[in-house]
Amino acid sequence: MKKRLLEFLVCPIDRTTLELIVWETKHIPVSEKDKLRIQRSGLDETLFTEEVMTGLLINRDRKIFYPVYKGVPRMTVFPTGAAERFAKQYENHIQKDFPHYHLPNQKGMPGEEDVLRTFSNEWVDYDWDGNSYWNLTPAEMFKCMEFMLDIQSKFLKDKLVLEAGIGIGGIADHISKCTECELIGVDLSYAVDAAYANFGSNRFFHIVQASIFALPFQERSFDYVYSQGVIHHTFSTKTAFDSLSKFPKEGSRLFTWVYSPYDEERNALRRILMLLENIIRPICWRLPSHAQTIILLPIIIAYIIYQNFFSCHEGPNRIKYRWRHALHAARDRFTPRYIHRHDNDEVCTWFRQAGYQNLTCSSERECPSFVPVPFVACTGVEGVKGGNQN
Repeated sequence: MKKRLLEFLVCPIDRTTLELIVWETKHIPVSEKDKLRIQRSGLDETLFTEEVMTGLLINRDRKIFYPVYKGVPRMTVFPTGAAERFAKQYENHIQKDFPHYHLPNQKGMPGEEDVLRTFSNEWVDYDWDGNSYWNLTPAEMFKCMEFMLDIQSKFLKDKLVLEAGIGIGGIADHISKCTECELIGVDLSYAVDAAYANFGSNRFFHIVQASIFALPFQERSFDYVYSQGVIHHTFSTKTAFDSLSKFPKEGSRLFTWVYSPYDEERNALRRILMLLENIIRPICWRLPSHAQTIILLPIIIAYIIYQNFFSCHEGPNRIKYRWRHALHAARDRFTPRYIHRHDNDEVCTWFRQAGYQNLTCSSERECPSFVPVPFVACTGVEGVKGGNQN
């Protein structure tokens, strides 16, 4: 955690400011390019050079603490395995300096513990190698995301951006670099640890473990907010959207991308996968990771065969599946507890109800040839909060 992040964090329960208690730090040099960015923004360089690896974020009124553990602030309002391990490991230290303080113990939203578990399994095992991102090269994936977010039309330099649901963090890292914005990425799962290990050296990319239903930031504080392929994995996509919609500033933009029922009807293969999903997923999400892998083994093998020998997506920028790619893809479809699908009209209605105007749908934009069909066959909607764009 960079000390700069403290300026944005608040208690997700009552939105009060937090006090940072530092126990262990690591110095990370700042490049000359980053120094110029820091100076341009009029910020203190020490806020970016000292990485807090271990510590506490304290709410003194409520006598609760949020761990900074392995460099990542753990801001969930309900106890997680990582937070409890931290509390046990540093029990003596906590009791000595902060007697009667405890982890937040509120109840999470329905199914959040299952979401944390299944997506942690999916992303922690992904083993980022810098050569592939799903079935694309990273460069191709980043080009696709620049199109989906319509980055070229936005001036995000030195702005504050939020990505909700960063997974392994590669997209957030790229967006922060290509736009020169300061980006905060949150995820409920332990994918944050993989993201921190791979991209934590980016001085302008902050990583937080938190729930989309209790984000640890002040409302109306971001210049741009986006979420790609995340909120449909919660118990209620609409409730998740309503939470997220509060965080762009007036006149700023929100983009969300969710699964669409039409994407599953495009061809016979998609319809077969949808049938299998309806049969397997209600059983598979309940099982431990090793049991899921056993059940999914035939599908994993089928994914490898199809992607390597029959897929129409083959080309210089497409990745032939190996075991880890196929396992990741199979987990993403067959192990989440929740997968909801929504069309453009439904999601546009949510935007309007939340006070957004000037709506655009990804499926209605002219799509470059390098963007795979599923990107635009699903439902991507962007709107301006209040209608008057900054």
